[in-house]
Parts: sequence; C-alpha cells; structure tokens
Amino acid sequence: MGFGLLESVDMLRRTPSVLREQVAHSAQGWTDARKGADEWSAHQMVCHLAYIEEQDWMVRIRMVMSEGATRPFPPVEHGDVSGRYPGVPTDEVADRFAAIRARNLEELGRLVPDESGLDGVGLHPSLGTVTLRQLLATWVVHDLNHLAQLDAALASRYADEVGPWKSLLGILDD
Repeated sequence: MGFGLLESVDMLRRTPSVLREQVAHSAQGWTDARKGADEWSAHQMVCHLAYIEEQDWMVRIRMVMSEGATRPFPPVEHGDVSGRYPGVPTDEVADRFAAIRARNLEELGRLVPDESGLDGVGLHPSLGTVTLRQLLATWVVHDLNHLAQLDAALASRYADEVGPWKSLLGILDD
C-alpha cells in the first residue's frame, strides 16, 4: 500500500485531538512522568510537536515547492524545546499545536492540491535529496511516533504500581 495524500492529511488532522485527549486536564505528575532518565515526558513531547509544527514541516514544503534541491533545509532543534514555553501548561501548548496544525494543513491544501507534485525534491542537510512524498509521509509517521512515546511516558507513571503485571505490559519495557 503506497502513500496517499488525502489519507495522510486525514491522519495529520487527527493528531491534535488525539494529543489533547491524552493530556487534557492531566495532573502535572502525569505530564512530567518519564519512562527513563533519557526519555521525554508528555509535556516535553507536546512542546516538541508544537515547535516542529512552527519551524519544520511547512518551511520544508515551501522550499520543495519554490526552490527544489538548490539549498538545504534549515536546521531545527531536535532536543528538549520545553524551555521555549516556560510556565505554559501542557494543555495550552497542545492548543497552540492544534491551531498551528490547522493553519499548516490549510496552507498545505493550497500548495499541494493533488498528488501531481509529490515527486518534487528538496535537500535535507544530512539525508540528501528527499521527495515531497517522503517528507509528507515522514510528517505522518513523526506524529505517530511521538504519540506512541507520549503513551509510554504516561504509562510510566504507574510502572512501579502495577507490581507483577509489569512484565506483561510491553509499554513499560525498559
């Protein structure tokens, strides 16, 4: 089964509501829980998604559409970006993400109205030449990856509380 633009946009459109449902009105103990010392909390993941939504996807899509592979995409921060949202509750960052995503999908619809331009290319600074199709597929999988990580971070809150069932709960694997 290959890439489909409409189904990809549908997946991207759903991410904000899934994210909101996971973190809405959660106590800080839930959104600060981490699966491990080197893992992000739910709050950090929501901040990352909001930051990447602002700084990455549409910047790169615009470059593919207007410049092709003439210059590399600008770098983006891949570390913990929660410091960009100091004191902002997770719910509010999730709302910010949702608003930016809605604007981005509107712009995407104008720039890429159909699948005819999906073979356009851009230049990733470390991966080399990439297609618009690959970029859009990565956007979808990036969302799903972080939603799965967010679930694992939330589940880790009760990692010690589940007792002997821990070995049966793959989400808690170290």
